[in-house]
This record gives sequence, C-alpha cells and structure tokens, in this order.
Amino acid sequence: MNGWHYKPFTTQQKQRIGQRMDRWYAAWNWLIEPEFEGLEHIPAEGPVLLVGNHSIMAFSDGSLMMREIYRERGIVCRSLGLHAHFKVPVWGKLLAANGAVDGTPENCTAMMQAGEHIIVYPGGGGEVMKRKGEKHTLRWKNRTGFARMAIQNNCTIVPFSTVGADDCFDILYDNAEFSQTRIGKALIKATGVKAEEFPPLLKGVGPTLIPKPQKMYFKFHPPINAADFQHKNMDKAALALRNAVEATVQGGIDELLVRRHTDPESVFTTRLMNKAKRLLKRNRGA
Repeated sequence: MNGWHYKPFTTQQKQRIGQRMDRWYAAWNWLIEPEFEGLEHIPAEGPVLLVGNHSIMAFSDGSLMMREIYRERGIVCRSLGLHAHFKVPVWGKLLAANGAVDGTPENCTAMMQAGEHIIVYPGGGGEVMKRKGEKHTLRWKNRTGFARMAIQNNCTIVPFSTVGADDCFDILYDNAEFSQTRIGKALIKATGVKAEEFPPLLKGVGPTLIPKPQKMYFKFHPPINAADFQHKNMDKAALALRNAVEATVQGGIDELLVRRHTDPESVFTTRLMNKAKRLLKRNRGA
C-alpha cells in the first residue's frame, strides 16, 4: 500500500485503524482535552466530504478529530493528501496505512463512488505553511476542485472548523521572508517548490519543536447537499458551493475563538490543576 491509488479497506482493516488511532493519540487527547460540537451532523452513510481549515504543520489536530469521529460515530475517515507526502518512503507508507490517499481527481471520484467519508483541506500546503499573522485564517484562494467533485458525484459536504492547533507553535521566520533571501530564491529555483509551500521556522515548547499543549475546539456544521448546486454552468455552481462552504468554515472559526476566550480551561496550567482536583476527589470518594 503506497497511497498513490485508492483501495477500499475491509471492515476489519477499518477497525484496526480506528483502534490504532485510539491508542496512539490517547495521551495527546488527555493533554489537549479537545471539545467537539456537532458530530451528529456527520451522516452515517457516505459519500461524505468533510471540508475544513488546515492548521500550521497539520499534524496536531487532524489525528484527534479522526480519533473522535471513530470513537463517537464508528466512522474511519480517509483523507486526500499532497503528492509530495507519498514520495517520502516511510512517511508515505505510514499515511497510506492509516487511510491517506494521493489527492488526485481519480482517487477522489473512486472514494466518493465507494461511499467513503473523506477529509479534505482546500487550503493545501499553503495553509499548512502559514505566515505570521495568519493564525486561524483560510487560504483557499479560488480553489473549487472539491466543490466540483462533490457536485459531479452527488456527495454530501460537512464543513468543519477548528481552533487551537495554530497556537501549538510560534512562527519565528516565515516563507514570505525566506523567499526574499538569496538561499530562498536559489532553493525555489532549484526545486520548483512554490515559495508559499516552504515550511516556516518554528518553535513549540521552549526552543524545541514539541507542540505546545494548546486546547483545541472542533465544530461540525450541518450538511450541505451538493445536489442543490447542480446548475447548468459547472464553473458558477462550483464557485457558489465553494463560497458557501468557506463562509461556513470561517464563521465557525470565529465562533470557536469566542468560545475559547470565555473558557478558563483554555489555559494549560488551569486545565492541569483541575485534572489534579478531579483525581483527588475521585480518590477520596473511593
């Protein structure tokens, strides 16, 4: 399994993936204590396209979301990834073994026709490699591919919004700054990689790359029926659907930022002290 081409998982394979995620990310979930809202909006039967905002470096929140969807709904999601992921020998195979597939129209169509639950981030690599001042913002540009695929395959879209993962790291030097240096210009020319897809220089806990245990918030919105956008002009229909999804996701981000501002447990030390108090209370009760 290399991720380049979609292959359906058996029921047993899906169960193993879900159980593996449950184990692997249990400690991270304990530290973060993520809040989930609207999981009931995810239809039990696919095809379903879950569309949302990418976090910086993209690994600290998606795993928690997929874990919770499996735990609460029994659904194992597949995901569409950048081509570059599957060129990295060990990393590509690890992603593929846990449901990721190269993000081509052919793979997307095959998964929709197979009734999968598919996670897609229209912001792609540019949204992962955020720049200073871009926390909790969308960088979808005019991309309509996901909307076009949903319309063509009559796929339900469930928009989702996330807040918190962008605060796991501080950006010291972003790719906009790097692309203006001699080294940056030379690398861009030599590799052909877009400037916006170069990773920023980051720090997490102290001077390390260990992500800060920032509490995360997830909101799943009511489904959008792609069939409602089946106009005669596909370009206009795809743009209208894309804009509707983007507005929903951004609105959810804004709501979650307000929620976090009023949540005392958004601060890690407060969360940790409350955990200790609850543990002591349980021990005394026992």
